[in-house]
Amino acid sequence: WADQLIFIFPIWWGGMPAILKGFIDRVFAAGFAYSYKGITPVAHLKGKKAWIITTHDTPAIFAKLFVQDYGRILKKQVLGMCGIKPTKLTSIPYVRGTSDSKIKKQLDKISQLAQKI
Repeated sequence: WADQLIFIFPIWWGGMPAILKGFIDRVFAAGFAYSYKGITPVAHLKGKKAWIITTHDTPAIFAKLFVQDYGRILKKQVLGMCGIKPTKLTSIPYVRGTSDSKIKKQLDKISQLAQKI
């Protein structure tokens, strides 16, 4: 029944946490979130929006060039197939090596955006 979904999760060992993967497997199931007409997927959650916020410890440039981004995978391969669009994607890279003041600025920006939902 929700019109806006927000996913907030860390990227661990190049993937999403297992508990989130299990949630997706159970909730975004065939018959509820999508179905097939022949070989073509049919989206059942059109009109919904999502926001994916991820954190990780990889420097941004390295992550962009060499690491699979599970926020993008969730956006395109799960939510997009189910008809959830638009989906905003926010990444907070290199948390371990970022100063507290920069992290606070990023969180303040996210807070301001969240208040507009």
